Amino acid sequence: MDTRIATIMIGLGGVASSSGLQARGVAPREITRAVRAGDLVRVRRNALVDGTLWGEAKPWERHALRARAVAASLPPGSPVVLTHHSALAVWEVSLHGVDDRVHLTTTDGRRGRNDARVTFHRPVPAPFVVRHRGLTLVSPAAACIQVAAATGGEAGLVSADSALHAGRCTPEELEVALASLGVVRTSSSPRRVVALADARVESAAESRARWAFDLAGLAQPTPQVVVRDERDRFVARVDFLLEQYGVVIEVDGMGKYTDVRDLRAEKVREDRLRELGYEVVRLTWTELAHPDTVLRKVLAAIGRSRSRSA
Repeated sequence: MDTRIATIMIGLGGVASSSGLQARGVAPREITRAVRAGDLVRVRRNALVDGTLWGEAKPWERHALRARAVAASLPPGSPVVLTHHSALAVWEVSLHGVDDRVHLTTTDGRRGRNDARVTFHRPVPAPFVVRHRGLTLVSPAAACIQVAAATGGEAGLVSADSALHAGRCTPEELEVALASLGVVRTSSSPRRVVALADARVESAAESRARWAFDLAGLAQPTPQVVVRDERDRFVARVDFLLEQYGVVIEVDGMGKYTDVRDLRAEKVREDRLRELGYEVVRLTWTELAHPDTVLRKVLAAIGRSRSRSA
């Protein structure tokens, strides 16, 4: 990349508008050349991202880059506000199952124009509009409720659990957002998400499992339980435990146990849990999309536990 453009992009945190670069003395033909070379990525008209940063970013990181670039492309003093998962990405809250569009609203009551890259929504009450890292966006609690209403309960719970765990919001703030945003008229998912959201949950996979448990009609197991042996020595910290049945539920995320040494260590850990009398259920990332499979595996483990204690 041209050294001058690279320096400007670093100073702007990897995102910029074409007009902003031009205001700093970069000619339009230089911007076009950088885009063609892949040094810059144009995510929308007038919205640019550093090409290296974009290429190395994970999907959820691209959400934040895209949202920040679109925000940078807007005129100074624009009444536009980032919403839904576009806001959550900037807040560094976990996402799942959302689209690649930038979601926005306005503070002046006007509806912006949707296009292939952005979606405008109706305004939200002023108390839910805040400033963060130089951007205007909705609060984490409001964004979680918006995602639950627009994308579904599973996506909403992933974000709500993450926001609570990271201290981005409180259960009370989720309740206030639920009552104030008017989404319960169009979707039942936000109310269920607020009822289930739990700060103890540590990953998107665990949140997806909890949503599957709910859909399958299973009682919610206790998350993040420390298991000790008969001499009170630490054995494991498990994802979930159904205490009344002695059933441990472990959930594999997308990238869990890629190293063979980790696999061996996990086998030893599971063997020790079984020696202590626990039944162990392992759910994969793919299985979490099928509540019937989750139900079958958990019920089978409960059945084994009952048989042993009979």
